Amino acid sequence: MSPELQSANNSTNNKQRLIQLDIIRGVAILGILLVNIFAFANPPDYSHSLIWQPGVSNMDIVLFNLQTLLFSGRFLTLFNLLFGVSLWLIVQKYGEAYLNRRLKWLAVFGLLHISFIWFGDILLWYALTGMLVLKQGYHKLDSAALCRKGAVLFAISLLMPALFSLYLLLATPPPQQPLTAELLLAQQQLWTGPYLAQLTELLWLNLTMLVGFGLSLYWLMAALMLFGMALFKSDWFSQGYSRRTTTLLFLAAFSISSCTALLDHLSGYGYDLAIMLPWAQISALMMALAFASALINARHKLKLQHWLQRWLAPCGRMAFTLYLSQSLLMVLLFKVFKPDWFASLDRLALLGIAVGTIILQLLFCRWYLQHFAQGPLEWLWRRLSKQPAATSQAE
Repeated sequence: MSPELQSANNSTNNKQRLIQLDIIRGVAILGILLVNIFAFANPPDYSHSLIWQPGVSNMDIVLFNLQTLLFSGRFLTLFNLLFGVSLWLIVQKYGEAYLNRRLKWLAVFGLLHISFIWFGDILLWYALTGMLVLKQGYHKLDSAALCRKGAVLFAISLLMPALFSLYLLLATPPPQQPLTAELLLAQQQLWTGPYLAQLTELLWLNLTMLVGFGLSLYWLMAALMLFGMALFKSDWFSQGYSRRTTTLLFLAAFSISSCTALLDHLSGYGYDLAIMLPWAQISALMMALAFASALINARHKLKLQHWLQRWLAPCGRMAFTLYLSQSLLMVLLFKVFKPDWFASLDRLALLGIAVGTIILQLLFCRWYLQHFAQGPLEWLWRRLSKQPAATSQAE
């Protein structure tokens, strides 16, 4: 094969691979809202709980278990894997200095977001983790070494959940109880009332998150970023797994999460087990890989691939804009426009709001990228980071 033809083939493969990344990222950023909606609409300390409100319906229980089985942690894990891929691609194309500037500005966006809008921010923690990964030079490792290092970091991230499991087993603490009418009213007044009181509460929540970042979250995020780099370097995002392996991964993750759902039921849903047990992260990673592999394998079905590329890839290209707009829209909805909805809607109603928002974002992204080359916040982020001319072509 001539060098010109080889170069053309490589360019086509790279373009197709980047489209696959955009599709998967689009699924991830939209799917995140299906879980985050409960944190936006309920008191922070009870955002992962089912029974904090008295009178839980059978529908609430079914939807909570469905979240445990299919949604909890899956989309954030996907997003984290792809963030690792982005780190490597940016270094390859623009160099480490630009990536470092880009991560510093992401930290600024994240700090503003977590301090003034919503406690559940991930941008700050992604930025800090990315800077540490860059400083350690992990991106220079080959795929096998990245997998080994990622496995070590992933194991470390499971230590705190494992200790929590032992605590539940040996100490048998009392389960979480529904809020009394007085405490519920106080939470509603706090989070829909004076903004200064909310800022003070956000500060304490952020300090708690900082401790959690050092103990567990950093190790998990770094591990997933390294796994993402390893998968990309091994060309996994072009091939995925076989249909059999994809199905087995999904079923294994579903079985693990079924055990969590059963334990939740037996313990009266009082311990937030879907986010606290060590195997929850394992099942989230397995199912995230199954989801991504299924999307990659959809390239063989031309009509489906065209639909995914038409609707989901634009969302992936505008993921930064969508993530922050989700926070802004939901905070305005539940704390400004409809404060009476805060801590009062059931899970079915909240999922309806999430699905409606997802449809609006699908339509918005498709329309916007027909008129502009990149999302508004993506453009701002690149301008602030002073994106240079490409120095090399990503492999």
